Amino acid sequence: MTIGTRDLASLAALRPVISPLELNGYLTGIVVTPRPAPILPSTWMMRLWSEDCPIFDDEAQIETVLGALIKRYNAISTEIDRSVNRLEVDGTVTYRPLFLADNEKPTHDSVRTWVRGFWKAMTLAPGTWSRLAEDERTQILIRPFVGFFDFQPHEPDDLPANADAILDEDAALIPRMVLVLRKLARLRQAYTHAPGPGHRTKIGRNEPCACGSGLKYKRCCAALDLSTLINRGMQ
Repeated sequence: MTIGTRDLASLAALRPVISPLELNGYLTGIVVTPRPAPILPSTWMMRLWSEDCPIFDDEAQIETVLGALIKRYNAISTEIDRSVNRLEVDGTVTYRPLFLADNEKPTHDSVRTWVRGFWKAMTLAPGTWSRLAEDERTQILIRPFVGFFDFQPHEPDDLPANADAILDEDAALIPRMVLVLRKLARLRQAYTHAPGPGHRTKIGRNEPCACGSGLKYKRCCAALDLSTLINRGMQ
């Protein structure tokens, strides 16, 4: 994923509201949120600033910053989709979030900063993520992120002796889970917009799967593709 010097200078207008690492996690979360419809830029851009909106010099700078954000979003989306395709072909995970950009073992603080941005994206679709967390089949997708969420800080005595090792394993799993989440998002969006009898645009879980298997959607592509990708991602 590449972005020009001018784009980086434009995105600097976001500081100190959000760091590049947190922004990468945020945009990644927007890309992979498994909703029937993508989160619109008009929604996720507003969440970047909240009440701390930066002061721009003029309208031209605003357009430049927003353009740089869209460019970064598109680059992340392209990178993730390319990696999903590779995962489907041979099970190889090539995607590397920004906290792995230097090809070295990331610090827990860097992962936590990235996940902080991812969490902000999750808050834009709380129902979607709550259902994933409550479903036994999809809880595994969220589990690696949980240890890095900035909730109540733990006292050292409350942490297991192997807490650091657990976080290392979770950090290593995040790229795989990002790809599976993106696959799930693509499935949901594809089936939501697939044409059907009577011009319906959404296939219910108890309706026949569009693949023609004769099985209900919930027993076919809705479960099979996801479980396959999870298994590959865990290898």
